Amino acid sequence: MDNMTADDLQKLGAKWMDRIKASEKRESQWMKDAAGAEAAYLCDDEADGQRPEYNILHSNVETIVPATYNSTPKPDIRPRHNNQDGAGKEVADLYERAIMAQIDDGRLDAEVEGVGQDGFMAGRGVIRVKFDADVEEQPAQMGMDPMTGEEVEIAPAQTLVTNERLIFENVSWRDYREGPAKRWTDVPWVAFRHTITQEEIERIRDDDMWTAQTRGEEFAEDDKDDETVWEVWDKATESVLFIIEADHKVIKHEDDPLGVEGFFPCTQPVQPITGTGKRTPVCPYRAYEVLARELDTITKRINAITKGLKVRGGIATGAEAIEDIADADDNTLVPIADLEGIAAVGGIDKAIMWWPIDKAITVLRELYVARDQTKASIYEITGISDIVRGASNNRETATAQQIKTQWGSLRIKHMQRLMERCVRGVFVISAEIMSRHFSPETLQQMAGMQLGPDALQMLQQPLNHYRIDVESDSTVRADLTQKRGEMAEFLQGTAQFFGTMAPLVQQTPTAAGPIAEMYAAFARQFSLGKQAEDAIDQLAEMAKEMAKQPQPNPEQEKMKAEFGLKQEELKLKAQEMQGKMQEIQGRAVLELENLKLTGQEKQANIELKAVDLQLKQRELGNSERQAEFDNAATVAELQIERVQKRAAAIGPT
Repeated sequence: MDNMTADDLQKLGAKWMDRIKASEKRESQWMKDAAGAEAAYLCDDEADGQRPEYNILHSNVETIVPATYNSTPKPDIRPRHNNQDGAGKEVADLYERAIMAQIDDGRLDAEVEGVGQDGFMAGRGVIRVKFDADVEEQPAQMGMDPMTGEEVEIAPAQTLVTNERLIFENVSWRDYREGPAKRWTDVPWVAFRHTITQEEIERIRDDDMWTAQTRGEEFAEDDKDDETVWEVWDKATESVLFIIEADHKVIKHEDDPLGVEGFFPCTQPVQPITGTGKRTPVCPYRAYEVLARELDTITKRINAITKGLKVRGGIATGAEAIEDIADADDNTLVPIADLEGIAAVGGIDKAIMWWPIDKAITVLRELYVARDQTKASIYEITGISDIVRGASNNRETATAQQIKTQWGSLRIKHMQRLMERCVRGVFVISAEIMSRHFSPETLQQMAGMQLGPDALQMLQQPLNHYRIDVESDSTVRADLTQKRGEMAEFLQGTAQFFGTMAPLVQQTPTAAGPIAEMYAAFARQFSLGKQAEDAIDQLAEMAKEMAKQPQPNPEQEKMKAEFGLKQEELKLKAQEMQGKMQEIQGRAVLELENLKLTGQEKQANIELKAVDLQLKQRELGNSERQAEFDNAATVAELQIERVQKRAAAIGPT
């Protein structure tokens, strides 16, 4: 591009303007329909010379847009592969908070509502994301060299980028063009139209390119009016061009300034009516325009008949007193000169002839019925039931209204998904711009959190390892009564589920993992929010990990318990026998102390020591066997008896 001549640049600008004109030609019929729908929506008299008597389009758009988007969305960013721990989770939380910091001032809401209005009125709604920042040029810092005394540069000049921010912009359907394709992923280029001043052209233009194209030309200052400039994003070359529509001059060319994965700065346009393999939108108003005109005609007839529907009549000449009676106040008597004559003709009723209005009332009643039927046909086409509009019929049963709510919500939910997809695209582009252009300090300040070293290393890596979505139903504020009913139903179902599955888990612990997965599938039927969904996922993972651990054998556990009881019994008996042995030993010691023996006493001491040694050996060998303790005790008692008999036989010395 830098080596292109002035002729090359002129040809390039002309080529792109031809492509833009070809796009307008392909979509000319839709643009005509969209312009008519916009005029009807805005009640513009200049568009087709007449204002709708019954603006059903305005009513429908103002009903659909709030029903499809009425709440600030919340981003839901999670590491892929269910890796919810560590640095990946920190980075995901930071991006969520940073995006919320950019949208919580309502700027995104206003732009997305504009997308919905363009989509459901004209047939196409577009939103784009821009990156902006404050740039400050700092000059080089100069100082004195202590060695030479000369002024030298001690710090180089640098460019500081501060206050990084995102800008969300709803692009009017009139100012958007795209290249031919059958699906959004194949669109080769998109273009945005701007009307900008000469000062803005001076600010954004490439001086070298501009000089090459305008060499030798002079411009009068008075002739510098606002210019129409097309901003073209070419996916093939991954470049952006700014072209003046009037003279096809390329005022700027730059490589991909954002670096997002899909290249384009906008999301897939919201087009409520599309055909398979076709990108040309269809104006929704076109689907029921004939019925709308019929409704308008009926309304005009109703207004005309209503204007002529007046109570009028005539009285006979000379019956001015009757006119005075018609104008009299309450409790007022008006004198009538020819009262007898009026009475002779049958009274005042006979003296007045009323203009007939019965036929007009009958026609008016039928027109109202016809208008209601036409509106019903329009609502059937658009899917806007009376339940969606907040209307109700007290003669209908609760079941009938519930059925209408369910079927009406199916059509609305499709439109809600279109808006959610649009918002999701905005979040994806926003996160990618943040990862490539925002400094870590700015992101941490916006999110109000500090990252660890591992998370900082992951912060500016590609977002391929993250799933970026919109939190379930966050774009639509649910009815609180309905929400509470759903939550009560969820809690009741949870109690029944675990009450039924608990015996199965106790009998077969390895079933905890599959049961947790079944519960997670059950819980996904309810809009619980990200925190509850994360907790349920963690519960399922914990159940899987517990199921992987080796489970004890019930028979072995039973035998182990019985063996433990027996060991406790033997230990108690051993303690009891040890107490008895200590008691026997104590008695033997007392007996020996009472004996004053000589040689026989020494023999007795030796035998007692032998007994004591045997007892200790028995105790150390196997203190848990009762039979051996019993034998040892019996032997000890016999030996003590022999000692006592010998001592008695010897007698006192």
